[in-house]
Amino acid sequence: MKQVSLDNSLELLEEYRGSGSSVFTKRFQSAILISSLGEPLEVHDNHPIPNLDEFEVLIENKAIGLNPVDWKSKKYGFSIYSFPWVNGRESSGVIVKQGDRVTEDLIGKKVFLASTSYRDNRTSTFQEYTVMDSRLVWELPEKLSFEEGATLGVGLVTAGALLYDSFGIDFADRESNLGKSIVIWGGSSVVGIYATQLASIAGFSVISVASRRNQKLLESLGASLVVDRHQNPSAIFQQTLELAPNGLDFGIDCVSKETSLNVVDLLKLSFDISGKVAKFAGIVGVPRTIPWEVEPVEVTIKRFHENVEYGEMFVRNTSMLLHEGTLKPVRQKKFFGGIEMIIAGLEDLESFGASAEKYVVSI
Repeated sequence: MKQVSLDNSLELLEEYRGSGSSVFTKRFQSAILISSLGEPLEVHDNHPIPNLDEFEVLIENKAIGLNPVDWKSKKYGFSIYSFPWVNGRESSGVIVKQGDRVTEDLIGKKVFLASTSYRDNRTSTFQEYTVMDSRLVWELPEKLSFEEGATLGVGLVTAGALLYDSFGIDFADRESNLGKSIVIWGGSSVVGIYATQLASIAGFSVISVASRRNQKLLESLGASLVVDRHQNPSAIFQQTLELAPNGLDFGIDCVSKETSLNVVDLLKLSFDISGKVAKFAGIVGVPRTIPWEVEPVEVTIKRFHENVEYGEMFVRNTSMLLHEGTLKPVRQKKFFGGIEMIIAGLEDLESFGASAEKYVVSI
């Protein structure tokens, strides 16, 4: 048996712990690739591990979140800019390498991430290793598992972009938000769940249009009222406005272009009663025409990485809420067995959909 001296052991330990970007030397990884729109997803074991820019870190993924857009983009041929292509927008894992201008030693830190740089395959998560700006990753709280961390990502960033940026809500002034109301159509979607929590924390009365089977969950996360989405629109409108006698301030649709029209009609009806112009945002689609009584706003998800100062602020504020336990991850439907289970998970997600849960693959 080969003998290893104490000095050699210490050298190996230092190499394992690492310092900066010079330690990690692995060059290839496994990834789920889209070779063409007509071919099935495949696992490739010799996909290059991307290089880092000066402020970036390399994260070894431990759990990966799945989104409907991950199967829809391939099936319907959108948001794929070259071949081979890698999808995936969120994950959690461990930092194994860092760029030259990352001043803090982050090697070994457990983190989770949201990739909003959709054209940069280095930041995609359907691969063993993902690159992210070191300033835009969250440290994973000790009480959360990798699987829970993988549920946060883009859903949380989207909810935050809606409330912080698109709607301009001041989270630091909770008192001024008391008495204001927001309606979320699709409240049991991942974005809806995080928007419910953030809006409730900010002091808003949150009205969630969702399935009755998710009522207790949504109420536990801050919804003031859960309206059964299976009712006809007029019944939904009536119940919503009963809780908002002074009119609605904001409306979000998380479901479809068709349901976004319902939200716009509801906000117009609110204006007819209160004279208050409400802001509206649609995640999936928006009506072709919107009446002047409703103010449409854009969903500015990409600002998270395009404006690092804003992104850092959002990471800092939501990190505090997560560590306090005020903000909670959505429940998970878990798939085990390695990166290849992403394919099975996407097939299941397409066939059955998700309700108040996030599909997560444990690596």
